[in-house]
Amino acid sequence: MSDYNSNHNTTYTSNSVNSALSSWNRLHQIVAAVLLLLLPILWMTGIATPRGTCPAAAPAAIPAVVAAPVVEAAAPPVARLYFDVDVSDTIAEGKPLLDPVVAWLAANPAARAVVTGYHDPTGTAGRNHDLAKSRAQTVQAALVAAGVAADRIDLVKPVSTDGGGDLKEARRVEVSVK
Repeated sequence: MSDYNSNHNTTYTSNSVNSALSSWNRLHQIVAAVLLLLLPILWMTGIATPRGTCPAAAPAAIPAVVAAPVVEAAAPPVARLYFDVDVSDTIAEGKPLLDPVVAWLAANPAARAVVTGYHDPTGTAGRNHDLAKSRAQTVQAALVAAGVAADRIDLVKPVSTDGGGDLKEARRVEVSVK
């Protein structure tokens, strides 16, 4: 009988150890599965760190990018377009003189073109006034044809439309930017 008891006890002890180990393994698997699900969340929140990293290390500071100072290009010089005597529909010097103004306006969308027409002293005052205005409108149309929006062009009457003593200078239209 003693063999039976000792054999029986061994079997009983072995079954309860197996049962305990089986329960432990199952618990271990559940904990491992939960950790596998939680670790990415813990890493993202900074509570845990991935293997091979120092938990006390702060993330490396991103070096500040210092922008170079913005150097605005100077506005192009005033474009002077000349007209022949009593002519307002053909620019004598040609439209390429407007190219720097058009390019600058394209690069500076907040800028505006200012177009001012002049006339020489020949003819009547009313005719000269209309001639200066018509010349300015011809240049305005050339700017629009070159791609400048019409609402970005201001036609401005100068204080003195005769342009001074030089007749060629008096038959001009000036285009500036502001």
